[in-house]
Amino acid sequence: MVLTAKKMAFLALGAALLSWMLVGLLIKKAPAIRLMDRPNERSLHTQTTPRGGGLGFILTWLVGCFVWWYWRGGEFVPWGSLTVFVAAVMIVAGISLWDDFRSIGAGIRLAVHLVCAAAAIAAFGYFRTVNVGFIVPLGWAGMLVTAIWIVGLTNVFNFMDGVDGIAGIQGVVAGLAWSGAGGYLHSLTVAVFGTLLAGGCAGFLIRNWSPARIFMGDVGSAFLGFSFSALPLIMLFEIKSRADAYVIASVPGFALMVVWPFVADGMLTFSRRLLNREPVWKSHRGHLYQRLVQAGLSHSTVALYYGLWAVTCSVAGFFYLTEGRGCWMWCLSLLFVGVTWGATVRLERRKKTANS
Repeated sequence: MVLTAKKMAFLALGAALLSWMLVGLLIKKAPAIRLMDRPNERSLHTQTTPRGGGLGFILTWLVGCFVWWYWRGGEFVPWGSLTVFVAAVMIVAGISLWDDFRSIGAGIRLAVHLVCAAAAIAAFGYFRTVNVGFIVPLGWAGMLVTAIWIVGLTNVFNFMDGVDGIAGIQGVVAGLAWSGAGGYLHSLTVAVFGTLLAGGCAGFLIRNWSPARIFMGDVGSAFLGFSFSALPLIMLFEIKSRADAYVIASVPGFALMVVWPFVADGMLTFSRRLLNREPVWKSHRGHLYQRLVQAGLSHSTVALYYGLWAVTCSVAGFFYLTEGRGCWMWCLSLLFVGVTWGATVRLERRKKTANS
């Protein structure tokens, strides 16, 4: 059976509708089950708000996987590998849901993330080469790089989920990017997973747009981070026997580009806090997106800006993946970092001057 645009659209729209309905149900039930987000030192909101909305698109993704399996007669990657991946991503979501109900230690979460990253690597392999204008073999170091990538992105998504709509819009953009890349390279599992993630995030985003009626919670952000970090491994597993060496080496770079706004903001903030000898594991409001809101921009403006940033980098990443044009892609991504940093500093100075 051929993966047509009509079927992809059906999956996306169905996922969006189901997610929207489930998230609406969660809004009603959250107070009764005490799944509420109360403002703290990291928060940019001032009212107690339901959280755990990520459960809506997680359940949607699971339903969509079963529907597609039935539709196509089970033509996914091997069931053993797929089962390991589903188990790993659900364990990550489960420990994060526990954290949403009752805060648990960072060490426990990190240990779980490491174990689940190892499971994903065991199921699908790891990055063996990377394209930096020429192919660089990673050897056994690729296993370490892949583990850091999975654990890092899982946590970065959590750190970046602090403004209404920002994580949802990144999820939509990244999902669509993987859907398109999967369709182009005939990686059907990735195409389906990307479509379901994009549709599910879109349904959630409707209720999370500023002013948000619900937050996705750690359960949603960790699920998205782990999923988007594992999709390149699944793609490489599917295309390794028929794709050329440059395409295979370009998959890690493409994976980075579709979530570059989150990675860049996370890395820049982490490095700055580390240099300032601040406790990097503690909650804070030092991310660029948080500083932009504190400097006076609205939640929706910041979310739309990060969405535009993600779209631009995803398009650049697609050219890099399909045509190997990498130099201008990385220049563009760094330009966005510079513009965002410059705008943040300028707005902060303007607000300080106005208040003085």
